[in-house]
Amino acid sequence: MSSISIWMCLVLTICTWHKTIGCTWMKTPPRSPSMFQVFSNNTITMLQKMGHTFSGEPHITFPDKQYRQVDNLKADEQIAFISQTLNAIKKLYSSCKYESTSSNQKAFDKFMNDLYRQTSELDQCVKAMKTRLSKSVKRVNKKMSLYFKFLVNYLKLEYSASGWEDIRSVVLAHLQRLDMTLSIQ
Repeated sequence: MSSISIWMCLVLTICTWHKTIGCTWMKTPPRSPSMFQVFSNNTITMLQKMGHTFSGEPHITFPDKQYRQVDNLKADEQIAFISQTLNAIKKLYSSCKYESTSSNQKAFDKFMNDLYRQTSELDQCVKAMKTRLSKSVKRVNKKMSLYFKFLVNYLKLEYSASGWEDIRSVVLAHLQRLDMTLSIQ
């Protein structure tokens, strides 16, 4: 009987300990960036290398209103939002058959690998947190989902080098804004 109690106590301790650790992927150690920030900087750098210099503003609007709403959410809800947005970016580049030139194929491959790593780590964080998302988070996530569907449709209409440059510039803005969302926490 006492061995069952010890095992129960051990299991409860481990479960509670795991819950209090939270998302270690997002935590910033003293005087160094978190793993999320390292990979976020890498994806931004690789995306910048993938194309030409941006020529002015893209023809696609940016969802500033949704990001302002996210700034007011709890940390775990922000992590869920970041995870969903990065998954949408990954899906955009995976499903729309990005055509890279040989000169930037390495940058594209590194970009996709880093993006995959970020999404898999954040998905694990969200699953471990088991956070019930508020209605406002669900509403923001739904609007962002529709926004990324718009980007896919935009590429169907504007499937060209300039169309991909527009997408790249908007995705770059998203990655920079997601990085800024994390720093606001």
